[in-house]
Amino acid sequence: MRNLLRTLPILFLLALAVSAPLVISGYSELRQAQMAASYLVAAEHYQAAAWRIPWRADLYELAGHEYYYAKEYAHADAEYQKAFRWRALTADGWVAWGDVNYLNNNPGRAAEIWRQGLEQENPSDKLYSRLAQTYQEEKDYSKAAEYLQRYVASHLEDASAHYRLGLLLTLSDPNAALSELITASQINSDLDPAVQTLRSALNLASLNGSPSEQFVIIGRGLGLIKEWELALAAFEKAAQADGKNAEAWAWLGEAKQQSAGNEADGKNRDEARKDLDQALSLNQKSAVVRALRGLYFQRVGNNRDALTEFQSAVTLQPDDPSLYVSIGESYSKLGDLIRALEAYQYATTLVPEDAGYWSLLAQFCAQYNLHITDVGIPAAQRALAIREQDPKLEDLLGWLWLLNASYPDAERHLLRALELDPQNAAAHFHLGMMYLQTERRDLAYGQFIRARDLGNAEAQTVLSQYFP
Repeated sequence: MRNLLRTLPILFLLALAVSAPLVISGYSELRQAQMAASYLVAAEHYQAAAWRIPWRADLYELAGHEYYYAKEYAHADAEYQKAFRWRALTADGWVAWGDVNYLNNNPGRAAEIWRQGLEQENPSDKLYSRLAQTYQEEKDYSKAAEYLQRYVASHLEDASAHYRLGLLLTLSDPNAALSELITASQINSDLDPAVQTLRSALNLASLNGSPSEQFVIIGRGLGLIKEWELALAAFEKAAQADGKNAEAWAWLGEAKQQSAGNEADGKNRDEARKDLDQALSLNQKSAVVRALRGLYFQRVGNNRDALTEFQSAVTLQPDDPSLYVSIGESYSKLGDLIRALEAYQYATTLVPEDAGYWSLLAQFCAQYNLHITDVGIPAAQRALAIREQDPKLEDLLGWLWLLNASYPDAERHLLRALELDPQNAAAHFHLGMMYLQTERRDLAYGQFIRARDLGNAEAQTVLSQYFP
């Protein structure tokens, strides 16, 4: 026993002699991590420090954060796992651990981690928002709304959260949806146009006694603000509520195409076509069914059948100017520009005080360089008289004067467009073309550069051709 007591101090000193340099190097690694010039280097130093200072298990989470910022998601995941095993994962760590799995294309595992994070003491309320997004992507909208309601309860000033919750609740609780949407627009006025659109749809739906029609109206409102995934769910509910509602099936077909976006494949088109055929079998005399079928054929490049459907629709609803625009577009794609022009012109006679239809007529003339002087320019002038101070209309009129080789008029309107909106890429491009045609190359070059930087693809083509 006496020998053991004499030996212990020696063993302690030996252990200290061996471990002290390791611990000292660990703190050196920690200092280097805090001063590192890049996320990746910082992560490596935190990782090394955590191994050398075993009582600082929190450093594994810090290493995970740095790997996260460096977009090294697999490495971040490994570090968060170490922090978890050492029971050193914080509330924000649970959020980040799920994030890296989500960003690494593993949403299922991310959701498991976030759910597990909610079981911890004092969890982050960010987990509610994350899970709401996950459930929405899985199209479990009621579950998504449930989690988002928990998030909103502690984030009363988060306009986007109120707005998202309002969108979700349109499918299950329109009154609560309206309350959330109004709150969102009161916090952030930028949301007001979309909120007003949905408010009108929800109020109109509430006046209709048919559940199927209510969902059609709500779905159309969601479609107007480009929320096509939710619109699709609304139209599915409409068709389920009344399988003989032709317009519900037609809108369902439209939503399937819209929600697929540019990634629409043969399967999407086939499913949409089946829905549209079902709609036609239920009601051949619905202008909505005919018009939506026309849009379908137009998208797949079958302009002859598209024209037939639009013509059928207009016989059923002859006062709808949008149908004449669709007819005009179909005629133009079939090469019949005279009939196309007549259709666009007739649309303006139905709504002579609507600047939008005069603008469409003017754009058609500009696009095909057709009847510029007698139709295109007067149409653009009429649109601008109705809707003054509109940079897009100023640009359109300037473009038409440019096509007419009336350069002073073109320059005046294009400069006015840019005065109203300096970020108008089309106006920069058209002004560049005007300067190029009037042999002011230096000015043209500057406008093309600006147009290109603002996303105008044509500008890069012109720069490559005239300014190699």
